[in-house]
Amino acid sequence: MGVSLEKLQGWAWTTVIHPEDVEGLVGKWRASLASGEPFEAEARVRWADGAYRWMLHRKMPLRDGEGNIVKWYGASSDIEDLKRAEDRVRLIINTIPTMAWTVRPDGTVDFVNQRWLDYTGLSLEEEVEEPTRAVHPEDLPRVMEKWLANMAAGEPSEDEMRLRRADGEYRWFLVRTAPLRDEQGNLVKWYGLSIDIEDRNRAEHDLRRQKEILQTIFDNVPAMIGFVGPDGRIKLANREWERTLGWTLEEVLERDLDVFAELYPDPKYRQEVLNFVFESNAEWADFATRVRDGRVIDTTWANVHLADGTTIGIGRDITERKRAERESRALIDAIPQQIWSGPPDGTLDYCNERWRSYTGLELQGLRGDGWQTMLHPDDRDRVLSAWRESVVNGTPYEQEERHRGADGTYRWYLARGVPLRDAEGRIVRWYGTNTDIEDRKQAEDELRHLSGRLLRLQDEERRRIARDLHDSTGQDLVALATMLGQLRGSIPSGERKSRRVLSECKAVADRCIREVRTLSYLLHPPVLDQAGLGDAIRDYVDGFTKRSGIQVELEISPRVGRMARDVELALFRVAQESLTNIQRHSGSQQAKVRIDRNSNLTLEISDRGHGAFVGRGRRIKEPEFEIGVGIRSMQERVKLIGGRLYIDSSSHGTTVRVTIPFGRERT
Repeated sequence: MGVSLEKLQGWAWTTVIHPEDVEGLVGKWRASLASGEPFEAEARVRWADGAYRWMLHRKMPLRDGEGNIVKWYGASSDIEDLKRAEDRVRLIINTIPTMAWTVRPDGTVDFVNQRWLDYTGLSLEEEVEEPTRAVHPEDLPRVMEKWLANMAAGEPSEDEMRLRRADGEYRWFLVRTAPLRDEQGNLVKWYGLSIDIEDRNRAEHDLRRQKEILQTIFDNVPAMIGFVGPDGRIKLANREWERTLGWTLEEVLERDLDVFAELYPDPKYRQEVLNFVFESNAEWADFATRVRDGRVIDTTWANVHLADGTTIGIGRDITERKRAERESRALIDAIPQQIWSGPPDGTLDYCNERWRSYTGLELQGLRGDGWQTMLHPDDRDRVLSAWRESVVNGTPYEQEERHRGADGTYRWYLARGVPLRDAEGRIVRWYGTNTDIEDRKQAEDELRHLSGRLLRLQDEERRRIARDLHDSTGQDLVALATMLGQLRGSIPSGERKSRRVLSECKAVADRCIREVRTLSYLLHPPVLDQAGLGDAIRDYVDGFTKRSGIQVELEISPRVGRMARDVELALFRVAQESLTNIQRHSGSQQAKVRIDRNSNLTLEISDRGHGAFVGRGRRIKEPEFEIGVGIRSMQERVKLIGGRLYIDSSSHGTTVRVTIPFGRERT
């Protein structure tokens, strides 16, 4: 330090301590002197070159046989490099687009990153003082019990909980913590991440609800589905269930097989499974399951309950996923994400082991623009264009993109990147993460497929009913009306009462004929198949005006022409539903339907009402024979034909617009 021993004796040693650290250091030292407890503190010390470096100061008392302190011994260790490393780690943690935090070995929170502070709306001091204030009160006891147990065991922790946002709203998060240990295995610090899973939970809930509605086609779902009665017996199971577990549904029913006893031989474990089946609702849990050939596989299950007491169990074989998780836990990586970073020019010079192991490439192969080789060919232009735009404009990057793994297969990832700027606002580095969303994508594709099939089945059923009404019921009513007319002519003119009754019957039969024909047309207009969308819309608008009294202005471009059958049907249903809603809710006596084709095909329906097209919690009772498909179904239909649906509703009226990219709509 460039100072002699004589100049450091007494309290003169404080002259080499950084002025900002003297008061705190001396206070702690006096407290140790008074209590006789060992002393430990960090402070900056001036070295011989005049520079200050961080040092860890430790002092221990030497006691005589009676326990009296006879001398203090101390040592000071240079921790400057460690402090700088910690600052760099905190800088990285503070810039990644994920909520992250650190905890001391004693469980005290000492850091949360900016993403956490932005989400909770709290200051760092408030978080450190009361770290659990953002946790939902209903979750807090369970969360603390699990965390204390894991902390005592020194093991990684994972839990789901609700966290309060700055506006007071709670969102579900997946919270993961991992310990950092030194070379001797001593716990140095805990690192944690909080990942927003609110959207994932909502998507899973919607998917489960759709599976209950679409029971008749559940065998096409690539997941195990079993219907369990209140007595614990399997009532119905799909092919994936049979393939994975080994028993056919026929065998189970014929032998009255206790499937749960076969899958879970241990009575205690089996009771835990049964409790989960009948008591849980839409919650996922993992189990070790023994299949028919004796193998034990890892499965994950969720249950939904029907009004008749039946429980629907939805499960998947996650053996491979579990094996991968066990292997990944062997890696010492405090941040369970694919992390990457690079200079301001948009190239890449770092990615963590998790990403390198996925791609099968070393860092050298991914540096610079090498990472672009793993992009799916269909995504490459879009991804690179968006990335260049972010780099040029300095705006955050977010794209869904497919990455090729080491085995040659592609998986969907949500890639996010944010720039780190200096005090002058210049970008000095980019930091980003890649989050695997393959399962979510598969769930979305599956839901889209099931919704499309349901809509097609609905349309086929409407077509069949309309044909039956027209060809069978309608003809019978015509014959009835004819016979009533003939019968009336055979009654003598003197029997006025009988002739009047027959006249009334004839009028009722004629009215039934008109209503049946109207219903048949509304269910499926034959002109749609015969002449196309333009003529079908014209025909429907004429009838709509006569029934409702609403004047409809029709504008159809001659460039429209014929289109694919599914496109014409979807657009007709959108126009039909939109006009029906105008009649029910808008109060407008005028409407307009416009169909045009340039770079896109556009269908637009508008009114001048009070804008009550959307937002009602409950629809009024439908007028007789008015067949609507619902706004949600309109959205599904448009999505299935590759288009987009826009609804703009205000106090000045409502506009429904459908656009389809050029080329999709042609036959």
